[in-house]
Parts: sequence; C-alpha cells; structure tokens
Amino acid sequence: MSGGYNCLDASPVPGDPRYGYQNTWNTGMVNAPCADPCCCLASLLFPCCSAMYVRKEVLGGSLERYKCCQGYYDCMCFKAGSLGEESMPEVCLCLEALLCEACSISSSRFFIMDTRSIQPDPCDTRLIRLNNFLVLLSCVCHILAMIDDTFDSIADLVELISDIVYAIVSSCMLTQTHVEVKNAPRPIDWSKANLYPRSGSKQMREGGGGGGDQRDIPSQNMMGGGGGGGGNLPCR
Repeated sequence: MSGGYNCLDASPVPGDPRYGYQNTWNTGMVNAPCADPCCCLASLLFPCCSAMYVRKEVLGGSLERYKCCQGYYDCMCFKAGSLGEESMPEVCLCLEALLCEACSISSSRFFIMDTRSIQPDPCDTRLIRLNNFLVLLSCVCHILAMIDDTFDSIADLVELISDIVYAIVSSCMLTQTHVEVKNAPRPIDWSKANLYPRSGSKQMREGGGGGGDQRDIPSQNMMGGGGGGGGNLPCR
C-alpha cells in the first residue's frame, strides 16, 4: 500500500529474497495453535523456556553451532560468536531468551526459513505487522501521556492490548517453528544459515548480505507493501 503504512498489509517486504524460496510452511501462524495446542500453550505461559527449546530444535538438537540470535541481529560492536557462546552455549542462550526474547524467537524463525528455503506466509506477515504497529502505537501514546495526562488511560489500554497481541503472536511463531521441525524433518543446509539479514533491517534495505556469502535466489515481485516486519518481532 503506497502513501502510508497498512498494518494488515500482506505484500512482500521490499528487498527480502526469502520470497523467492520454493518451500512453504508446514502450517501458518494462524493455524499453529490447532496444529500443536500443547506447544502453543507452553509458549504462551513460558515464552523464554520455549524460545530456548525451539532454538535447540532448529539447530538439530545440539548447541554446538549456537550463536547469539544466530547472527541475525549483529550491529556495530555486537558480533555473534564472540560473546562466549562456544564455551557456555546454554548460559548464553538463557540470557538471550531472557533479555532479548523477541529477537530470540524471530532469529529461530529466520534460521529455519533460510536453512529450509521456506518463503514467508502472507497471513504471517499481516500478524507480525499488526503486532509491530501496536507496539509503535503504544510508544506514541505513552509519549503523548508525558505531555498530557489525559492520555494516561489510553496509553495503558493500548499497552495492554499490545502486550496481549505480542504474547499471542510470539507463541504462534514458536509453535509454527516447532511444528515445522517436528512434522517436516529436513537436513539443515548450514551454507544458507544467516546468509541474508533479517527482514526489514537497514542492511537488507541497502542490499547487503548476512553472515555468509551473498547468493542469488529467484526473485519475485517486491513492489508495494509497507515497511518491515515480514518476520521480525520488535524488541520488548
């Protein structure tokens, strides 16, 4: 949608080569709770523990190749793989899930998409953009509340709605990733791990690659659509 931001827009994130992948998800995020209700409930009640469990799953049941957020959130002086992960992977993963829960969940999803060549689901994109929009709206309302006290109640209400939507979306995302690993086992293509930056990042908008060598992927029409958020939850 041109000329504005549509929080329910399902069009591709501009510049994201993942839309050229040939495979699709075993289940979309909207159907994930029905595909594995127990996992969804556990992810809703214990998101950090679930994020740790799912990360180990997507890495093939071992943390030997674990890096903080698998390198999808490297920036400036922060470089995954240089933070003691090799000697203390369990401790580092625990800290990642506790301190950067949204990044931890999103990076597991990016990893499974890249190593299994899974393209983003349009309905997933809508859910993620709606979640990101509510987080942004909550921030704006709280800023307004600092200027005018009459916005206090509105800010609290929007924040509550935002927190509820985030909890639901993140649990669906974790469940979707878990179902993919459990029901559609495929070998991990380590050559594609962190090959591209996360969706909507500055590095992707500028056309840069990820941690590996840039490779060509069949492109699809990237026209239209709002900003990022194709697979990326905001930090909480």
